[in-house]
Amino acid sequence: MKAMLLAAGFGTRLRPITWTLPKPIVPVCNRPMIAYAVDNLLRAGIDEIIVNLHHRPEAIESTLRAAYDGRCTFTFSHETEILGTGGAIRRVRPLLENEDDFFLANGDTIQFPRFGALQEARRAGDALAALTLRHPPAGDSFTAVYFDRGRVTGFGRGIGEALMFSGCHCISSRIFGHLPEQEFSGIVEHVYSPAVESGRDTIAGVVDDGLWFDIGTPQRYVSASHGLREAMIDGRIETGSSRVSGTSIVDETAAVHGAVTRSTVGARSIVEGNLASSFVWDDCRIARGAKLTSCIVAHGVDITRPGEISNAIICRDDPAIPREEGYRFEEGLVIAPIT
Repeated sequence: MKAMLLAAGFGTRLRPITWTLPKPIVPVCNRPMIAYAVDNLLRAGIDEIIVNLHHRPEAIESTLRAAYDGRCTFTFSHETEILGTGGAIRRVRPLLENEDDFFLANGDTIQFPRFGALQEARRAGDALAALTLRHPPAGDSFTAVYFDRGRVTGFGRGIGEALMFSGCHCISSRIFGHLPEQEFSGIVEHVYSPAVESGRDTIAGVVDDGLWFDIGTPQRYVSASHGLREAMIDGRIETGSSRVSGTSIVDETAAVHGAVTRSTVGARSIVEGNLASSFVWDDCRIARGAKLTSCIVAHGVDITRPGEISNAIICRDDPAIPREEGYRFEEGLVIAPIT
């Protein structure tokens, strides 16, 4: 069986980081976020994975090939223009149309889908697709997916319980008979919703309120990092190449000489100062006397001076980062507030 991961977005709300690093390989607890999706698929026995790419595609491609060499087969679909979910599937039709069904998931959402249950729900009634649904967090904004007795009854309106779509599908190859003959299309608005409203086809669902993190903004990144950090400390998620150190997750190759609490430290990083609720990526150095609180520190940052920084994204300066965005530029670093 095959799966497709969607990784073509710009990640605009995570800028300045994503000016130079595509969002799917932004690390969360020392692992690229797309790696959580790949690992989940491999555990489910799925080792043929299609990935669509657009923004800085070479970085995603090289990261995945290096990390999973010999463990699975990747096919990369390079989109010169972003095609939407439906357009992305349509573009790789020759790779999927002979399957009974296939999985589709977002490469920038961390979740742990029950793939077997999702496939069973789709096949039980020969539905066009089965969606992973969940009860939404209090106060969150979302498009309601109405769900009643195992079936989706509508998007935005319908009967039954109003749930949230988590972004993971099991899709019948019949989908190619529903996709519009155009380059760009959205799978919900152009396929699922019309199919349900017309009664032409059915959409099944599986309710799963397990761990799920949408990392669309810096605030959500921080929340996801804390959630995954706690799950790793509790033993619910593997730490990979990292170790648990008190309340923090530290890569085996990192060196920590300062005080680190409720934080993560990436590969080959050296922390001589203090970290509190901060997330330091790979190849960084935080000098003695530096104190970071609630910060995201991107790859290769070298903080050499003592002082305090709070509630900030810190990354290396790069010509790709526009000067007019209102960031602070100092000593080869770019500093943006987490608001």
